[in-house]
Order: sequence, then structure tokens, then C-alpha cells
Amino acid sequence: MKTSFTSVVALAATLLAHSAMAQDAAPAKGYLGVEYGAVKFKDQTSVASALVSAVGGSASSVQDTGISVGRFFGGINLTENVGAELGYVMSGTANATFSGVSRTSVAYSGSASQKISGFDYSALIRPNVSTGFNGVFVRVGGHSMSIQTDVSIVTGSSSGVSNSTTSGTGSLIGLGYDGKINDKLDFRIAYTSYNNVAGISGNDSNLWTIGLIGKF
Repeated sequence: MKTSFTSVVALAATLLAHSAMAQDAAPAKGYLGVEYGAVKFKDQTSVASALVSAVGGSASSVQDTGISVGRFFGGINLTENVGAELGYVMSGTANATFSGVSRTSVAYSGSASQKISGFDYSALIRPNVSTGFNGVFVRVGGHSMSIQTDVSIVTGSSSGVSNSTTSGTGSLIGLGYDGKINDKLDFRIAYTSYNNVAGISGNDSNLWTIGLIGKF
């Protein structure tokens, strides 16, 4: 998967234009924040193609091509160079509808949905305050995510429902910038690459987000 970040870039440009001489955020001891972004599915497998491979015949489908993602987080700056952060990630719902006729001439139709949730943890590494770039950070850590999948299908006079959850862990790496709005509020622009989401090999997500941070 890869991120659809057109709107994120536009909003970031507005924020940066608002403070033409953007200042690095002062390294507060503790903070809480919220971020929002969107992931665009890359090399997405068509539900219709998967159904034809499984049951033959013909099929058609309509499915979402991306998903919104929110992240609530809190952290602490251990020094001016090193901080620790814990986040909770949750996505919107990606939906698909499908219909077809199997190789045995059985007509069917149905719908499916998926959503993601879980925790991430990371160390944030920053340059010294004296460099003027203390707002820039590199993030390294891991995550524990779950993907919930719900499927319903109707075939003639029969119907069925399937609910499943896949969970697992993976690593993450990213970078970002915290900029000062005022003494208590910062904005953040960040990129994070989540590898093996829900423990599924190759199920990677590249997420661009923009958010707000309250310092205390």
C-alpha cells in the first residue's frame, strides 16, 4: 500500500505559509497529540479476480481504493536528542461489493469490509537544539496491529457471514517535523512506513500524516 497525500501536502503548505519563518518546537518534557492521514492501496488484488480464481465462472466487484487513518499518541522527551512515543492507530473501513456466477452456474452476491487497529511504539531521535533543527526527527520502532475482515454472501436461498481477525507484529521507520504554533501547541508533519501489518509478510503501509501536539 502507499499513501495518497495530496490533501496532506496542501494542508502542510498552508500551515507553513501561516508562519513564513517556521520555528522548531521547543522540546517539552511530555506531550499528547493526534494525527490524520490516508493510505492508498497499491497493487490491490481485485475481489472479482480472486473470486474467479477460487470458484471459476465470472464476477464483478466495486471496492475502495484507499482508507483513512487516525493516530492518537503520547510521548516524553528523555533528552533533547532522544524521546519515546506510544501511539494507537485506527483506520476507517474499506468496503467492497461483488456478484458473479460460479463455474457450476450458481449465482452469488455479497459484500466485504476491512479495518485496521493497533498500537505502535518508537524512539524519536533529533538533532541538538543548538543546530536549529531540533524539530526534525527520525522514528524507529515496532507495532502490533490487527485487521478485522467481515464478509457476507448470498447464493440463491442461502446466505453466510464470516468474521475474522488477523493479528501480528512488525517494524516501523519514519521521519517528521514538529513546528511551533505557540508555547503549548505544535503541528507535526510525518511519514511512517509500517512493515508487515498484522504480521502478514509483504503487507506494508506507507503513511503520511499531519497533526497537532499539546505540550505539558
